Amino acid sequence: MTFRRPVALMLFSLLLASPISGCLGAEEEIQEEEVEFLLLADEMRRGEFHDFIISGETKLTVPPTVLLFIEEKLQVSGTIQAEGEDLQGSLLIPPTTMNFSLELNSQILDYETVEGTPIVSGKEWFEKMEFITSVCSDSSACGGYVNRWMGSPNPNFERAASYFQGHFEGLGYETHLMRVSDHLNPTQPESLNVIAWKRGIRDDCVQGMGSHMDIAPPGGPPGGGTYEGAYDNTAGTVSMMLFARALVDIELECDTFLGLWSSEEEGLRGSNAFANNDCSYCLPTDKELRFYINMDMMGISWPAYKENGDPFPYHAWSGPDNDPEVVEQAITAVMDTVHFDILQAPRNLTADNGYGAGCDQHWDEHSSLTLDVHEDTFGRSDHVTFRNKGAQTIFHLGAYDEDYSAYHSPTDTLDNMVEVVGGQENLENSLEFVMWAAFIELLIADRTPEVRNVG
Repeated sequence: MTFRRPVALMLFSLLLASPISGCLGAEEEIQEEEVEFLLLADEMRRGEFHDFIISGETKLTVPPTVLLFIEEKLQVSGTIQAEGEDLQGSLLIPPTTMNFSLELNSQILDYETVEGTPIVSGKEWFEKMEFITSVCSDSSACGGYVNRWMGSPNPNFERAASYFQGHFEGLGYETHLMRVSDHLNPTQPESLNVIAWKRGIRDDCVQGMGSHMDIAPPGGPPGGGTYEGAYDNTAGTVSMMLFARALVDIELECDTFLGLWSSEEEGLRGSNAFANNDCSYCLPTDKELRFYINMDMMGISWPAYKENGDPFPYHAWSGPDNDPEVVEQAITAVMDTVHFDILQAPRNLTADNGYGAGCDQHWDEHSSLTLDVHEDTFGRSDHVTFRNKGAQTIFHLGAYDEDYSAYHSPTDTLDNMVEVVGGQENLENSLEFVMWAAFIELLIADRTPEVRNVG
């Protein structure tokens, strides 16, 4: 991220004393060396970047709850050493970090945080959801991008895809509309994806995030189809729009795609078209596919609570999971660190009444675990496309089946989501948590060499 205006300077000078040897009887002298840490901020605002400069012989260490960037690159170790030269960097304070301490050589600097404007915001998510799902005569106030089921053709889907494409292009991404008609049956949907590319430092690897933008068509099981598809999956679609903006000024190691898939409801046809066709903006065959993070049906999840007092389930599942007795993938450790060390989620929060649906291999042991964060074989969404190609994957998912019976039905609306979780603020908080989890997972996995193709 580029340096922004200096609001105020917090300058710390350390005097490092060292003895100088001389002739017999000479008194010990003190050599002073100035070490500087300039923080270009007047206060620590949660969810925002804060720029700094360090100089001199300075070692800066941040705690796990703060992300350290040097020249727009994440430093996973949380430590940087200046060797006399000026180093420019930034601290990113997650919304869950209330206070923290920085270690500057041997000095401890304590900070308390204040509420900020998060770069990935639940409030902004809600505003975009309202715009996309609301229908009115004023197109500047209501987008009305509803009825996004795939068909041959569906002008509502075409119009929405153009809107999403414009969002990515406006942020400067190399963006493509990908259309694939791989059959002659007019009753089966074709594929129409929006693909945005962010080029990385290296040219030998690729990775991505994605969400399906299509919704269950009329008559579709189990609820008869929907027109807003607020939870499934306008929620995930909007999260990708927010990720795109937050990533603009961050350097990534590998080429990274942000995908909005079509025809997920008809068998992952859109993501499969991207992964298995040969085009200039399709998934490349000459680069290592390292990982993929999937956003599908989120927000009806912890930290929101049900009417009976139980927290809604929060699922984050990594894979592949070939042996249920062994943690196999490096991205699982990334996922665990993000949720419990960085975002400080409660590891052992349970629900007295259990859940109506869960994971494949570990359900017996996790049936009451609220934050269900582990490796698993669970499928049913677009991460399967990339897992089948050897990528390490993470799938974010909230309540489903019996815990949110409105999905795939006309009642899957933004208003219903608000009602189910007990208010707009609760929904915004739930979405903000899962979006930050996915966002930080991407940043750390990108800088973790062990997260790589297992095929």
